[in-house]
Formats: sequence, structure tokens, C-alpha cells
Amino acid sequence: MNITHAVDEEVKGDKLKAIFDRQKELMEKYHDIELKSGLMQTEQCPVNLDDKKGQARIKDFSWRVIEEVGEALDALEQDDMVHYSEELIDGLHFLTELTILSGYDYNSFFDVEYKDCLSMLIDDASNFSCINDAVSKLVKDLGMMCNCLKNKPWKQTNMVTDKSLFFSQLNKVWRNYIGLLNFTLTCDDIVNIYLKKSQVNKFRQRSNY
Repeated sequence: MNITHAVDEEVKGDKLKAIFDRQKELMEKYHDIELKSGLMQTEQCPVNLDDKKGQARIKDFSWRVIEEVGEALDALEQDDMVHYSEELIDGLHFLTELTILSGYDYNSFFDVEYKDCLSMLIDDASNFSCINDAVSKLVKDLGMMCNCLKNKPWKQTNMVTDKSLFFSQLNKVWRNYIGLLNFTLTCDDIVNIYLKKSQVNKFRQRSNY
């Protein structure tokens, strides 16, 4: 199964909530799969942001986001816009899971309640001159978010995470990523492709892909 076999899903209510809710469903199954692989740093969700293993898991997911962006750029060089969009949505899967692991939810990005947080994120997204500019800023802010997590494997002293700074950087990362998506995708495109790819991922889970 691939994304062309997936069906459109009607979203009632907040589109970003629909994305976070679906990612939580996927996480339940992927948790067991990753645990069996022996590569899961910690089973905690949300992770302990002051703990080395929790920090390692956040950094693991940060790299997964970047890897998908790299694949998207490779598709862009080949003028394969369908593949480009799908890879960016794969990155959105990982960014959403990273955010859940950090203890954030769909409505954590704003101080007030909105009916559609995804539309608000698009309105509030970073403005870029080109896709490469967006990617450069994303890599920088994602790197600085990870830099807030100081308990690296080679360090012997434990440092408490500046969580205010960490979440400030995470907010920047989201606005950069949504800004990158919005170069080629509308709000409806983002949620539609995300939900279709999530159907593919659920099929892969069932079929032991």
C-alpha cells in the first residue's frame, strides 16, 4: 500500500488536533516495534527532559525529521513534487511525535484557545525567501533546540534542562516547519496528506513491514 491507495478523511474540528490524535495512535504500535528492536532509549512518554536517555530520544527524533527533509530535497531536485510533499509529511509525523514525547500537545503553541491551531500556525509561520532559506533556518533552530539538552553521553555531570528555552526553540521549529510546508501545501493539503500517509503507516504496522 502507498499513499495513492489511501482515502480522504473528513476532519471535523481542529486540524492540528486530528494530526496529534492520529500520531498518538501510531505511537502506541511503534512503541512496541521500537522496543523489540532494542534501540529505544527510554519507554517514558513524555520523556524526562533532564535525563540522558530522554534527551537522546528527543535528539533521535530530531534527526529523523532532518533525514526526511533531506529526502524531500532530493525529490525536489528531480522535480518530483508528489514525493517531495510526502517526504515533508513524513517529517511532520516525526516532528509531531517528538513534540508529544516532549510533553507538548496540539494546543500548547498558543497562550489562548483557537478553533483551528493549524491555520493559526500557518498564519504565524516564519516567512522565507526560498525553500533553501527555510531549510537552513529549520536546521539551525532544531539544532539549537537540541543544544538545550546538555546531558550528552560523554559528559559525567548532570545538568537541568532550561525547559523554557527548550520549548521556545520547539515553537520556532514548528513555525519554521509549517512555513516550509506552506511553500507548496495549503492547510487542507497538509492534514489530508498527513492522514493519508498515516493510513499507509497503519497498514505497514499491520503487515509487519
